Amino acid sequence: MILSAFIFGLLSSLHCVGMCGPIAFALPVHAGTKSQKWSKIIAYHFGRLLTYACIGFVFGLFGKTFVLLGLQQTLSIVAGVILILIALFQKKILNYLEQKSSSKIVGLIKNTYQKISKSNTVLNFMSLGMLNGLLPCGTVYIALIGAIAIGNMAYSSLYMFVFGLGTLPLMLLLMGAKILSRERFRTVFKRAVPVMLLVVGVLFVLRGMGLGIAFVSPTDMSLQIQFVPVGCH
Repeated sequence: MILSAFIFGLLSSLHCVGMCGPIAFALPVHAGTKSQKWSKIIAYHFGRLLTYACIGFVFGLFGKTFVLLGLQQTLSIVAGVILILIALFQKKILNYLEQKSSSKIVGLIKNTYQKISKSNTVLNFMSLGMLNGLLPCGTVYIALIGAIAIGNMAYSSLYMFVFGLGTLPLMLLLMGAKILSRERFRTVFKRAVPVMLLVVGVLFVLRGMGLGIAFVSPTDMSLQIQFVPVGCH
């Protein structure tokens, strides 16, 4: 599942270029030496990944509740079905998720973003990345479905961090070269992401069914938390 997070991140980076790319490209990272430039870029993206990891930890705690209630398999199946539905109705669902995000929160983040961006220090670039990770993003919401289904705070945090890593290659390339996004990136995104979501959705459903398939659909018992009674012998 962690590998699927990275692959989904790679595909989502195509979406990032179109949605968040203009913000990243507007950052004053090209001032100074080459090492200073890349320090700012890396700090910015590290902050973004750190936010993803923290959000994953929180949602992993939510998923942990289902595990403690013995509902991990049900949660996995439900998450898989949701991902499959998103794959089938991707455009409508992504637009809905991003439009329904609180405009007040977005406004607050953008105002803070503008204030911090006036400074040119590496620490402030990391802060900007952390704020960017809080901006409404349909693909991040989709990744969080997987983080919840894992049902483990540490692995859910790792899942989101790896998802963020997958978005790095293209974003680093474009920020480093100062290349603007192109229409073909959006076209590839529209075609590739639904396929990826279908695959991951099916994997989550199979995982929840407990069919005894190694690494894909573990047995019912292996998904449950074992409580061993302790007493006097």
